[in-house]
Amino acid sequence: MMTKLKTTILFVAMLLFAISCNDALDDLSSRNVDSELSKGGKGGGGGGGGDEDSDRPAWAGGNTGANPHIKGNDQSGTTRGGDYGDLYVLDRDEIGKPNMTWVDLDLNTMQSEDEFFVQPIDIDGLPLELDAEGGLVDPTKAIPVDFGRLNIVRSPQSVLDQAMGEALKVINAGEAFSLDFCGRITIWNTVDGVLTITKTIDSPRESMAMYQELMNNGFGGKLTKLADSGINPYMLASSCFAAGSDKTGTVNIDEVVYIDGFINCVGDFPIENEHEYDFNNNKKYYWDFGTCDKTDGPFVYDREATFKNRLLQFYNYIDGVYIPAGDPVSVLKSMEDRGLFMYRWEGVPLTYVDGFTAAVDDAVQVLEFVHGNSNIAFVAVAPE
Repeated sequence: MMTKLKTTILFVAMLLFAISCNDALDDLSSRNVDSELSKGGKGGGGGGGGDEDSDRPAWAGGNTGANPHIKGNDQSGTTRGGDYGDLYVLDRDEIGKPNMTWVDLDLNTMQSEDEFFVQPIDIDGLPLELDAEGGLVDPTKAIPVDFGRLNIVRSPQSVLDQAMGEALKVINAGEAFSLDFCGRITIWNTVDGVLTITKTIDSPRESMAMYQELMNNGFGGKLTKLADSGINPYMLASSCFAAGSDKTGTVNIDEVVYIDGFINCVGDFPIENEHEYDFNNNKKYYWDFGTCDKTDGPFVYDREATFKNRLLQFYNYIDGVYIPAGDPVSVLKSMEDRGLFMYRWEGVPLTYVDGFTAAVDDAVQVLEFVHGNSNIAFVAVAPE
C-alpha cells in the first residue's frame, strides 16, 4: 500500500514538473516569436483569439505573429519587436517614403525584389551597415522611434470609429467653428442668445480618429460640416496628431509616417514605394505630402502665420485672485521669447512631410506650455 502511495506521489510530481516545463517553453516561444518571424520571409503567420469582450486586438499580449503592423527582418533592415517603439528612424525622401537600399544577398550582381531593404540611419543621418540578411550589424547605433501615448492606435478600428462618432455628435451640432491656441477644433453654439464655446475636441482618442478621417478624406467624408469653416483640413490634422501624442518631448518625421501606416492613412492619391512590401507581400503606399488633395500643391507650414494671431493672456496670482499681467501676447511671441519651439526653423515656410511634422511638433510644444502653466488663458475669438 505504501509503495503504491509513493508511486502515485512520484507520478503526480513528475506530471506537475512536465506541465511547468511546458508553460515555460510556451512563454519562451511567445517572447521569441519576433525572432522566428525574422527568419520567415515577407509573410507573418500567427493567430490567437483572445477575449471576445476585450478591446485588445487579437495580437495583444505577446502574440506578435498576428500583428499586421510588424514584418520580419528580411524586409525591414531593422529588428522589429511587438511594440511600436522597436521601429527605427529611416532614410526617407521629402514625401516620407523610405529610400530603399539593395543588398546583393546571393552575390550574383542581379537585383531581385527580396534584396531591397529600408535604410536605418544614425544620429548624424548616416546610413547604418546592414548584414547579409538585411539586418543591422550594430542595432545600438539605430534610433528607436518612441510613440508614447500614440500607441492608442493599436486599438481595433472599431475603437477609433466609436471615438469618431463621439466627435461628430458635437461637431454636427455646432453652429460655428474656430481653432484654439494649438490648432484644435473648437465648437461654438448660441447659449442664452450669445455665441459661446461649447466644446473643444481634446480627447486623444477622438483626436486620432479625426486625424485618420482628415488624412484620408479631408472635409469630403464625415467632416463635411467643417467644409465652409475656412479651416485648412490638413493643418487641423496636424493639430489632431499633436493632441493625440504625448505632451512632452518632440515629434519627428518617422513617428508621423509610421502612425500613418498603422492606421492606413494613405489618402485618395497614395504614392507607391518601389521595392517595398508589407508583411502580406503587398506593395507599400504612402500619403502624398507633395500634392495633398491634387489642387493645393505640397503641404506648406508657416509658423509665423499660424501663431501670430492667436493670443494668450498671462495672469499674476495675488491674494487668491488672478490679475491680468498686461495685454494679451501672441502665441508666437510667447513661445519664441522663451525658446520653446523645438523644430528647426529659419524664418521661411517648411514643406512636404518636413513641414507637416514641424506643424505637429510646434502644436505639441504650445500645448505643453499652456497646459503646464495655470497662469495662462487662451483669448478665444468668436468666428464671424
